Amino acid sequence: MLNRVLVIHNPVAGRRTKKRLDQFLTLLHQSEFEVRVWETTASGDARVQAANSSDIDIIIAAGGDGTVNEVLNGVYERETDQPLPALGFLPLGTANVLALELGLPSDPQQLFELLQAGRTYDIRPGIANGRRFLLMASVGVDARAVAAVTPPLKRKFGAFAYIIGAIQSMGSGAPTFHVTINGEELTAKTIILTRSQKYGGPFTLAEDAGLKTQIMQAVLFRSSGYIAAIRYGIGLALGRLKHHKDIVFLNVDEVEVTCEVPDPVQIDGDVASQLPLKVSIDVQPIRFLAP
Repeated sequence: MLNRVLVIHNPVAGRRTKKRLDQFLTLLHQSEFEVRVWETTASGDARVQAANSSDIDIIIAAGGDGTVNEVLNGVYERETDQPLPALGFLPLGTANVLALELGLPSDPQQLFELLQAGRTYDIRPGIANGRRFLLMASVGVDARAVAAVTPPLKRKFGAFAYIIGAIQSMGSGAPTFHVTINGEELTAKTIILTRSQKYGGPFTLAEDAGLKTQIMQAVLFRSSGYIAAIRYGIGLALGRLKHHKDIVFLNVDEVEVTCEVPDPVQIDGDVASQLPLKVSIDVQPIRFLAP
């Protein structure tokens, strides 16, 4: 039984998300669980608090995919011999790709019932330049789009802000990335290294990947520019990316990416590093609450 619960909450504007959080906290406080609540005030708070959670059985990240990523990395930084706590997710963010990937409920009552049941899966995160991720790491248009999205733009347009960011990023040129996979050297204009099938919401990017599997996929987009982006966008929406001859899908364990110019690295929805990039799969799994 996972009795000691820590809820790490990233405040999100809007009455609807606050109401869902309050409902979930009410259910917890009325239950047999020992409950603590921590509200973040700055970037990195969730990571620090998770790192200091040596006496907690399960941490619920209430926020977006970025909040979960901070909690994930903080858990692995704990200075204790105790087993890692399990993780859970109350999706309150913009895209909530992780919730879609794992089939997590957004309804507080259903999440509470899932917590009571205590069903977890062992998930091996990816590691990108020392930072763990559950969804993906990327370079190219995908990462530049994330870098172009400012907090005001995200608040105003929600998930559409990333489309705006992608359009803006295409005007800055497209460098060529050099990729080393299983000793073979390849090139691409955008590279997504994913543990998740889903991308940008309900769309399937990598059919072989999946957090409940041990597979990470490298998706190499060989073309660039507005026309290529439109083709890729239509292919993603229709589930036909695998039919594009200028997209390469490879199952990988380790990947190295370099480029002649500096460029950002996107990790779970945030710009978190710079090239060069080295990605692998963690050998130590984390337990994650999921149906």
